[in-house]
Amino acid sequence: MHTTTGGRSGVGGSAALLVLLVGQAMANIDLAIVNLAVPAISTDLDVGSSELTLIVTAYALCSAVLLAPAARLGERQGVRRVYLWGLTLFTFASVVCGLATSAAVLIAGRCLQGAATALMISQVLVGIHRWFTGPARARALGWNVLTLSGGAALGQVLGGTIVSADLLGTGWRAVFLLNVPIGVVILALGLFLLPHDRPATTPGRGDNDIPGTVLLAATTLAVLIPLSLERPDWIWVLLAAAVPLAVQFIRTERRVIARNGTPALDLRPLSATTVRWSLASYAGTTLTYIAMLYLLSLHLQQQLGLPAWQAGLVPLGWVLAFGLAGPAFARSPQALTRFLPFIGCAMLTVTYALASFVPAGAGTAIWPLTAVLCIGGFGLGINHTSLLNLLTATVSPRYAGTLSGTVNTLSTVVGVTGVALFGAAYSWFSRSDWAGSATAWVLTCAGLALIAGLCSFAALRAIATAPDSPADPDATADATVAPTTVFSTKENTGHTTPAD
Repeated sequence: MHTTTGGRSGVGGSAALLVLLVGQAMANIDLAIVNLAVPAISTDLDVGSSELTLIVTAYALCSAVLLAPAARLGERQGVRRVYLWGLTLFTFASVVCGLATSAAVLIAGRCLQGAATALMISQVLVGIHRWFTGPARARALGWNVLTLSGGAALGQVLGGTIVSADLLGTGWRAVFLLNVPIGVVILALGLFLLPHDRPATTPGRGDNDIPGTVLLAATTLAVLIPLSLERPDWIWVLLAAAVPLAVQFIRTERRVIARNGTPALDLRPLSATTVRWSLASYAGTTLTYIAMLYLLSLHLQQQLGLPAWQAGLVPLGWVLAFGLAGPAFARSPQALTRFLPFIGCAMLTVTYALASFVPAGAGTAIWPLTAVLCIGGFGLGINHTSLLNLLTATVSPRYAGTLSGTVNTLSTVVGVTGVALFGAAYSWFSRSDWAGSATAWVLTCAGLALIAGLCSFAALRAIATAPDSPADPDATADATVAPTTVFSTKENTGHTTPAD
């Protein structure tokens, strides 16, 4: 049973959430910010296109492979401990990247950053799941969703600005070195503000599912490598291998569960119909959002002729509207809250459809397109916030690590997939004689609208199959977890207190 460990107030809960979300923001910003620094890195270090690709993709690849094991590690060692390990490693890796004198050192630093990111962000959803309840959890999830979306967009804006500013003559290196003072400050705050939640017992050596962990990593890499790296064509054999690897992974995990072991990724909570439909809607909308950010950068600069700094500002309207979704969700009537996953998908569908026809360009005001994107940003925000709230209400805190690992790994995989597929489609349509860049934008937006429409159906199925009452944390909590602090909010007063 969850109990309190000290008289933490609402301020304590907000401070703990802030520490978690700053780490989440740093990780997301670094995923996007390097894209804008690539030209400067190429000139300074004299690296080829294959090495540049690895500099960009090594981060996401290492992170994706380690997300699920890192979430499991947090369950065993405690959210606080693993998060601070990750933050420490991320800060050190940023120093390595910022001082790199060769492509090999920079790639190694990016791999370390990816591993550190997995340790950090895998703990965010677990911490929210364990430490918050009721409306306090809904607000925490809203801020988390804002951080996920805003970090990627902010990375695009900051990348070009920081490199162009050439801070203290550091050029592209400032993109990494600025993480160091921020990381040190957040690490110090985390030592004082994050609740202690160390497990009461330590699993035995035989409790480690090494085959499952290896198969999960192999399956993830088999999907991401063909989509991330420049090919030889034989690399697509890896993508074909992902299917049998995934089948073998599922079989292995079922055997581990059957003998009462601890699987690398516990599939039991994923068997619930509500969870499957919720994850399908979440994955589809994430794919369209990441793909849209990439397509916008191509459309605004290549077709509309906007300068890089102005093109980077356009998605900010999306992010600002996204920020309104969390508070709106927390204050929405219960009767409306149930249908927010569908409403958010419907708003996304309308946004993608309108974006293809809204006039914009160097000689035309960009505000109409920005206004349309605001509709999509708000829709994505309420969709993701409500879906995460539905998932955490349906899945017992006992499986918080499984939920975190699944959501984060799924987000990474579909994000890379969306950019690869829609980026390739946009380039092919743009080069074709019958289409051109203007038609390419219309067709890719139509594809995004189609996927968002399918996500609307998935959201409706999730709503229809949702349980009448949330999972009972006391009835299903894992007995190996020590007492931890739970933050809740009283419905009538709005005053945040530790839960009884």
